[in-house]
Amino acid sequence: MKRKSIEDVDLEKYKSKVGFGIKIWLEFQDNESANILGSGWAKLLENIKSETSKGLKSLTQAAKECGYSYKYAWNILRRIEKRTGISPVETARGGPGGGGWIKLNEWGDFLLNTFNNLRSELEAIETNLKKTLTIQ
Repeated sequence: MKRKSIEDVDLEKYKSKVGFGIKIWLEFQDNESANILGSGWAKLLENIKSETSKGLKSLTQAAKECGYSYKYAWNILRRIEKRTGISPVETARGGPGGGGWIKLNEWGDFLLNTFNNLRSELEAIETNLKKTLTIQ
């Protein structure tokens, strides 16, 4: 892409395209205040929580719904556990033909609900700011 010179653009048009967004994440308030849940990881927990018509789903299914590999999804869950000391899920292994399942435990539910409540509050703030804030 060719770099544009400031003289070659309608600067007012560019200024009108400047906006903002708010990103959030949960931190575990220990010595390191490690990030434990942002929008991508919350999406994984949400997909684990949502059941199929046949009941609980596998981590493979939940990961695919997020566009994640099984390994990446499992690493997310391990990171949450490592950073907080508690796993957010319960699992059961399947047999040779599969059949394993994963579900959020009380800790995972708490994290997801806390994140979603915070996100809802911040979306309302963001909406109000967009109505009242003028970027100049």
